[in-house]
Order: sequence, then C-alpha cells, then structure tokens
Amino acid sequence: MRLKAAGLRARHAAVKELLTDERKLYCLVFAESNVDRKWDRVIFTDKSIFTSANDGPVLVYRPQGQRYNPQYMPTCKCRGRVSVNCWGWISHEGGGILHCIEGHLDGLQYQHILRNIMVSSVRILYPKGIIHLQQDHSSIHDSCVVQEWLSRQADVELLDWPLQAPDMNPIENMWSEVKRTMQETWPVLPPRNSDELWALVLDAWDEAGSSTPYIQSLIESMTGRMKSVVEAEGI
Repeated sequence: MRLKAAGLRARHAAVKELLTDERKLYCLVFAESNVDRKWDRVIFTDKSIFTSANDGPVLVYRPQGQRYNPQYMPTCKCRGRVSVNCWGWISHEGGGILHCIEGHLDGLQYQHILRNIMVSSVRILYPKGIIHLQQDHSSIHDSCVVQEWLSRQADVELLDWPLQAPDMNPIENMWSEVKRTMQETWPVLPPRNSDELWALVLDAWDEAGSSTPYIQSLIESMTGRMKSVVEAEGI
C-alpha cells in the first residue's frame, strides 16, 4: 500500500542501451519532423526471439514514465533449450503476418521476406498507395542487397528511423502482448522442439492480433510518443 501511495506500481522492467548525445539528437530531429505524420499508413516491423524457457518478464516497482530509467532495468539473460526467431509487422489495420525465420538471417533472406512476405501481405490490407515501411538499423537491414532492393521499389518508402529507439516502435508492445498471452496458455509440458514452440508463438500472435482496437491504440499513440521525445529533447 505504501508503494502504491508513493506512485510506484509493479511493471515489467525494460531493457535499453544508453544512447550517445548524437543519437539522442537524431531521435529528437526525427520526432520533431514526424509529430504530424499520419501513422495509420505506416507498417511497423521487427524481429523477436522466443524460447522454451518460460521465465516471464521481470517485475519492478517504478513511477509512471520511468520505463527506461536505468535503475529500473535489469540485465538481459538468454536461455532455453529451444528457440524460434520471428519477423512480423503491425499497422493501424491490425496485426499483420508473422514469419518464422529459417536458420541465420542474412541480407538475402531478409530481402526475400520484404519482397515475398511483407509486400504481398501488406497489399491485402492496403491494396493501393505507398507502403511506408519502418525498420530498425540492424546491419542486415542496412546491407547493400536490402538497400539496393528498396531503392528500386517505387511503392515502398523507407522511414529514416532513429538508431536504438525500440520504445518508439509500437510493435515492441505487440511482442510483449504475445509473450504475455503465451505465459497465460503455457502448456504443462514445455515445447520439445522448434515446431511446437512456433505453434505456441503463432497462436499467441493471432490472438493478440485479433484485437484490432488494441493495435490501433498502439499506432494512435505514435503522435504522443513523438511529442514526448520532443519534450524530453531526445530519449
């Protein structure tokens, strides 16, 4: 009760790498330039790894608005006998497709994902117009083979997304919702192989993605996120 009275509540601890002043400025400039953007036409993408170790997120007590304060962020641990690497996207129209990455992801495989999975699935919800694509600056995304393909796509516009800014990407909330859903439906016997784990992940993604109002609320929060970055002069 004392913690609650002091404005502290149990929340899932976030993990974030500290940004340099240069990268904070990048985030600030991006936020200032995109406060008035129509985010309902943006396709938010990301990768996430799921494991058979059902550890669950770490709970911490912190004030509102302090998710990325270092004192409330534990170090990361990766463990588990089975894992699957996934790529997915969301938009204002709801949860998009979830794709299981085979083996080690490189530029060629990522180009295949964009060309044959992203574009085709996005066009189901957005038959016409420019695809406004958000992705982070991983070395794979910035590889020559990917950038060359993107440069040839007249109907794909790549957002100049800031480096190391996961809290600006609403799909991070989607991943958290998927993992929460998995924990609620976790089987007594953990998945024995990647196929069984993938089935659990896919079911959880479909369930989380079926709540269109929830995903729409994430996308509609983008204007507020940009304003928060501007007010904080970066993140």
